[in-house]
Amino acid sequence: KYLEERNVKINLGTPCRDIVHEVDKDGKPVRVSGIKVGANDELREFDVVVCALDVPGIKKVLPDSFRKYPMFDNIYNLDTVPIATVQVRFDGWVTEMNDETLMMKTDGDFSDGKAPGIDNLLYSADAEFSCFADLALTSPGEYYKQGEGSLIQAVFDERAFSRSNEQIVEDCIKQINSLFPSSKKLNCTWSSVVKLGQSLYREKPGQDKFRPKQATPIENFFLAGSYTYQDYLDSMEGATRSGLMVADEIIARADGPNGLAAKAKATKEGIAFA
Repeated sequence: KYLEERNVKINLGTPCRDIVHEVDKDGKPVRVSGIKVGANDELREFDVVVCALDVPGIKKVLPDSFRKYPMFDNIYNLDTVPIATVQVRFDGWVTEMNDETLMMKTDGDFSDGKAPGIDNLLYSADAEFSCFADLALTSPGEYYKQGEGSLIQAVFDERAFSRSNEQIVEDCIKQINSLFPSSKKLNCTWSSVVKLGQSLYREKPGQDKFRPKQATPIENFFLAGSYTYQDYLDSMEGATRSGLMVADEIIARADGPNGLAAKAKATKEGIAFA
C-alpha cells in the first residue's frame, strides 16, 4: 500500500527473461534500454534499471556481455552457503531468565510486544545458529499467538543442512536449553524447518573485493542487495542499506545537462548524446 500510494506498480508473475542493452564497438554494454519479462518476452523500457537480487539471482540474470567489466565478473567469485532456518514455538518465554513465574505466564494479551524476555536480535558463539530471536517479542504483530509463548527463529549454518528436519529441531531445542537453562522447563508446541541450498554469500577473508558498488560502469544500470558493498553484513539490514545507497546514486546522477533524465529524453527523441 505504501508503495502503491506513491505510484509504484508491482508486477507479479512476470519474471525477468533478459536485460536489453546497447553495446559499443568492443561489445561492452553502454546503456540498458529495458527488460524482457514474462512467458512472451514482453519488452518493457525504462530510463533507469535497478537490479535488486541475491547472489544466485544476479548470477542468473546478468547477460554474458556484462562480464567484460571486472566489476560484474567479480560477482561470480562470490560463493553462497546452505542454511536451515528453524522456528520453534514454546509454552513459555525462553529468554526470561530472572523470574520463573513470568517465564511460564502465557495467559493474558502480549500483542504489544511486552512479553517477558529479551526483545532483540541475539548472537551466540556457543551454538550452531549464529543469530536468533524470539519473533513473538520482536515482531508480535506477525508472530505472537495468544496463549502461546516464545517463537524462536534460529539460522543454522551448513553443518546442519544434511540432517533431517526432526534432528535439526531436536538440536535446536537442545542448544537453546544450553544457552537458557531455565527453558528446560518449557515444552515445544510447534516447529518448522526451511532449507535453502544457496543463501548468503560465504563470508571469508578476501571476499569484500568481489562485492560490487551500487553504481556500475553502465550509466543507467544499478545494483542493490545485501551482497553489494555497504556497511553491514549480508543481511536484511544490509539489503535495506543498499537500497538507500542506490537511491542516493540515482538521485546524484538524475539531473543536469548530462544527467540520466536528459540522456533518457535524448534517446527517446533519437538525438545522439556525446
